[in-house]
Amino acid sequence: MSLSATKDIRNPIQLYRDCLRLVDYVSIKQGNRETLRQQVRATFEANRNLSDPEAIEKAKEAAVRGLSNFFVHEAQALAKEGQGKKE
Repeated sequence: MSLSATKDIRNPIQLYRDCLRLVDYVSIKQGNRETLRQQVRATFEANRNLSDPEAIEKAKEAAVRGLSNFFVHEAQALAKEGQGKKE
């Protein structure tokens, strides 16, 4: 993604909240809420002092990519479940 294409990517606070919401959703199935929340928190804390605009955009892209990857994985799992029920 180019720098200009990422202008519409959510701001870091919104991404952080989205990641925490995703953790809450995932932890319902896996039961490891605090561990996942600590990982998200640590990642965002590690990037807190970024000042280079390109580095900030890369970190934001990585967060969005992580969220997207999870949703793709979930959609594939649901599709497989749906195929198994039809047979």
